[in-house]
Amino acid sequence: MAGRLENKVVLLSGGTRGMGEAQVRMMAAEGAQVIFGGRDGGAGSAIEAALGGRATYVRLDVTKSDDWKAVVAHAMDRFGRIDGLVNNAGFGVTRPLAEISDEEWADVIAVNQTGVFLGMREVVGPMLASGGGSIVNVASPAGVKAHGNLVAYSAAKAAVIGMSRAAAKELAGQGIRVNVFIPGYFATRLLMESSKGQGLERGAQVTPMGRVGQPEESAGAIVYLLSDESSFVTGTQITADGGYTA
Repeated sequence: MAGRLENKVVLLSGGTRGMGEAQVRMMAAEGAQVIFGGRDGGAGSAIEAALGGRATYVRLDVTKSDDWKAVVAHAMDRFGRIDGLVNNAGFGVTRPLAEISDEEWADVIAVNQTGVFLGMREVVGPMLASGGGSIVNVASPAGVKAHGNLVAYSAAKAAVIGMSRAAAKELAGQGIRVNVFIPGYFATRLLMESSKGQGLERGAQVTPMGRVGQPEESAGAIVYLLSDESSFVTGTQITADGGYTA
């Protein structure tokens, strides 16, 4: 039985740990050829080796347009097409508004907002050339729900939602779908290390389902949005947060 992403070529940023790694693994298991970037080259190489030719790790700084151009060129040279893009890379700064530095603001906006813009911009041409595609931009509950001490991150993730909707409208008639995935609290290393090591417990406390999600539970939504099963889905968002933003 063919996988849900059989013969599709997908690019993904932030794929060397946590939800991104789980997404890479599930996409490969569903038949995609995955090209993924991330901060940890050692982890990226290990994931590539484990997936036996279904995934390729590449150097990608999402804030650099030249890096995006190089990754897209690599995909086109090797596979001749790009069917999907997942803008997963992101990070936040938890700081009171009055204490956020210019550098911190710029870094958060560069990774979470500009990185998404650059990724979308660079794949549009190749997707149009191959008849269309699917773009999934990962946002956050912080983009739709008020959180103190997260002004920069909230601004960037709200922008991701707005950019995605605008791009979806613009590209809908050209065969390119653009959607947003909003994950709640997931059992990632970042959450485990947050709140003085109490991140998992606190995440479970504020989630109506009483637990945090497992990284694999994020991957199913991503696969759906990339697959032909969602062929009439664009300009919207799928939230997997155990009821946190309900």
